[in-house]
Amino acid sequence: MKKLYRSTCVRRVALLLMYCSSSVQSFQRIQPNTNSFRFRRKGDVATQLRAAPFFDLLNHLPFEDVSRQLTEALDIGGDLLKDSDQLSSGSANIPAAETSIVLESMGQDLLIFLLSSVVVTLLSNASGVSPILGYLIAGAILGPHGLDVFSNERADVELGDFGILFLLFSEGLEVSSQRLAKLKNYLPLGFAQISLTTGVITAALLAGAPQFFDRFLPLDDGFIDISNPTEAVVLALAGTLSTSAFIFPVLKERGWEGENAGQAATSILLLQDLFVAPLLVILPFVVGQGPTDYAAIAFLTAKAAIGFGFVMFVLSKVLQQIFRVVARTQSAETFVALSLLVSVGMGAVAKSLGLTDTAGAFAAGILLANTNFRAQIQADILPFKGILLGIFFMDAGSLFDSELVLAELPTVLTGAISLILLKGITVAAATRVPRWMEPNRLEPYDAVKLAFLLSGGGEFAFVVLALAEKLDVLPKDLGGLLTAIVLITMAVTPLLGIAASSVSKNFSFDQLSHTFDDDSSESFVADDAIVVCGYGEVGKAVFEKLGDLKDEDTGHPPSLVAFDMSPMLMNSILMPTPSSAVMFGDSANPEVILAHGVEKPRAFFVSYDDHEQVMSAVARLRFSFPEAPIFTRAQSRFEAQELMEAGATEIVVEFDELSRSAQALLLKVEEEKKYS
Repeated sequence: MKKLYRSTCVRRVALLLMYCSSSVQSFQRIQPNTNSFRFRRKGDVATQLRAAPFFDLLNHLPFEDVSRQLTEALDIGGDLLKDSDQLSSGSANIPAAETSIVLESMGQDLLIFLLSSVVVTLLSNASGVSPILGYLIAGAILGPHGLDVFSNERADVELGDFGILFLLFSEGLEVSSQRLAKLKNYLPLGFAQISLTTGVITAALLAGAPQFFDRFLPLDDGFIDISNPTEAVVLALAGTLSTSAFIFPVLKERGWEGENAGQAATSILLLQDLFVAPLLVILPFVVGQGPTDYAAIAFLTAKAAIGFGFVMFVLSKVLQQIFRVVARTQSAETFVALSLLVSVGMGAVAKSLGLTDTAGAFAAGILLANTNFRAQIQADILPFKGILLGIFFMDAGSLFDSELVLAELPTVLTGAISLILLKGITVAAATRVPRWMEPNRLEPYDAVKLAFLLSGGGEFAFVVLALAEKLDVLPKDLGGLLTAIVLITMAVTPLLGIAASSVSKNFSFDQLSHTFDDDSSESFVADDAIVVCGYGEVGKAVFEKLGDLKDEDTGHPPSLVAFDMSPMLMNSILMPTPSSAVMFGDSANPEVILAHGVEKPRAFFVSYDDHEQVMSAVARLRFSFPEAPIFTRAQSRFEAQELMEAGATEIVVEFDELSRSAQALLLKVEEEKKYS
């Protein structure tokens, strides 16, 4: 196995991932010094960069300490691993300074993650259970509280954080102008959810709800004795937050993204992300553990609002132009690299300005949502998002301390169930305000879905709880218990989605009111359209011939869509007829086709010139659309045989066509000579 871990392929992949992670970490950990910026790395290795006079001025402003503390507090990975030295045992502790050892450890962990991903996916498909639960269980089994097979926990968590960034970036790409306007409609509901849930949980803790349950259940008095109002408020604020990483996949899996419930959930989750940064700034002052420097707070607020607004304004002007320039190079690798750079880079910029990196990634997606290359970007980042999200879920599962949970099982289960019930009931109540107060009030069908989806905990709860421990607001031994409660409520999010689907059916009488999909008006491609892959000389001819057909039942031409990576399609969509369109994108990528709403294609016509490109397209399309016929061409019978084995339905062989037409062509020429 050691030779396998040291293979060239694994080392290259591990090096690439570690380089991306360390680059972003270096950017985020720039710390002001008197005359320089120091990029801090493990092993006490530092590189000094001379600072400009502008940064010299910033070093003497009063917000320096608060800004640095906020940047450190926003590091989810750091908070998840605050006890990593105690979690890892023996050989699992790898010194970061030993680069070769670190690479091998990351290569080993990467192989474990990939193997686990395959196993989890197969078992999830066989059992019908969400793969998220599978990843959590796998993490708990393989993590430090189980088999302890991971070699480099810190690097693994940092890689998992990238998965959340790509998830939010992808969600932002779905937010068109119409949908963005609709998200604004649910901001009042978002403010109500945060304020009411915080108030309800605080009141329940101070009113003695834990002591009440202690009468009937064997709860641990050391954990449920919460009489300090500050402690109760901190716990309530942490419990108010919900999990974007778990809810968004459930929305996509169940097709609820375009429904009112999905729109409301997206709006509230985004508001919660924006709420985290100011909460971390204000929390030390609320608990009396920090100097009340209102100038620093005001400056940080202005920096986040004005600074990020300026970045958004500049990128709205130049970002699309940059993508168009890259598209003209016809380099798929560069296009993918730019997509990854934008999502990660905007996250780093937002974090440096005092916001969460997820909010920055979401904003970057919004900037590109109304472009013709949106679907191509989504398809390009999908493999990275899927793998890295799986790593994040396994990392989250590895924090599950089974010994603690078993020892305090009644307390943990009571806390998890209470949190879900309190949040669910509060969200449901917030949606029932009079319509004259809230014109965009959700109907019961959507309110039930929203209440179930938002009732679990969230990943940013770890950040709030970690800061509270640093401020000595919460007892140290309470952290592990609260982490287990939050993890359990996050883990059951897919099950809450199932429950939401079942319970909401009882309110199906108003189902028509929620089925509005704000993106449907933008999609003019039928879900059973004929797809032409490539719009070159052959593709155009095929497209025109197919456009001349008439449907036997309706008499109308069939719905056609062609995809091509030509830069001219980045600025506009060609519509030769009302039922046909030519769009930017790699049609060999099934995710591009699905992103445009073509879920049951009537047929594929692959018109590429390069045989290898045709082979790749046929194989990928056949795997994703096993029932759809695929027609293509080949220059020889040997190529045709390869394409047939790859999954093509019919192949036009140019060699055969010439031989079949030889007599007719000769007779035609001689006939013309006879009459000339």
